[in-house]
Amino acid sequence: MTYVGIFDELKQVEKLKEKIKLLKTRIKNLEGLEKIHKKNNGDLRVHITKLEKEIYQLKKDNKILEEGNAALGIEVKK
Repeated sequence: MTYVGIFDELKQVEKLKEKIKLLKTRIKNLEGLEKIHKKNNGDLRVHITKLEKEIYQLKKDNKILEEGNAALGIEVKK
């Protein structure tokens, strides 16, 4: 082995160390984004559930009103 080969290996090791450092930083950033995504997703699911309950209640109320109007002989044009 020549001395030139040793220096080439050292350069390669330094490049790999730098690449590892950059990849670790990227992983940390992605983990942070994942936490934010999970929180937002959970918040959206809660909001969707509330809206679905509200829609159900409004449909139920609308049906009751339609039955009441029909009993009173009131026609509502749609």
